[in-house]
Amino acid sequence: MEVSISKDELKVAVKEILTDMGYTPTKAANGKSISFEEFCKKYGRGHGKAWIKEKIFYRYKPDFVSNIHPGKGRSFRISDGLAAEWFAKHEKEIDWDEPLERDK
Repeated sequence: MEVSISKDELKVAVKEILTDMGYTPTKAANGKSISFEEFCKKYGRGHGKAWIKEKIFYRYKPDFVSNIHPGKGRSFRISDGLAAEWFAKHEKEIDWDEPLERDK
């Protein structure tokens, strides 16, 4: 005996089972990904890209950046949801008035 089920029906069934088991989709848990430029505007308090890299990314190595050293020609992968959570916990630890090393 062979049972036939469409892909759409299977997807619905799997989602229901995973939801019942307490699993949440990654995008729902972490929010959408944002570009480095969007991150700078949203969380950077007017600081430039170099300052944000040096004073936040390389110093704290936050979990919302999945590739902290992307290399030349590549970009950071930043989770907006995880960034919001991280800043809620760590924003007061950052010295927002600290100059870049090159400017000292």
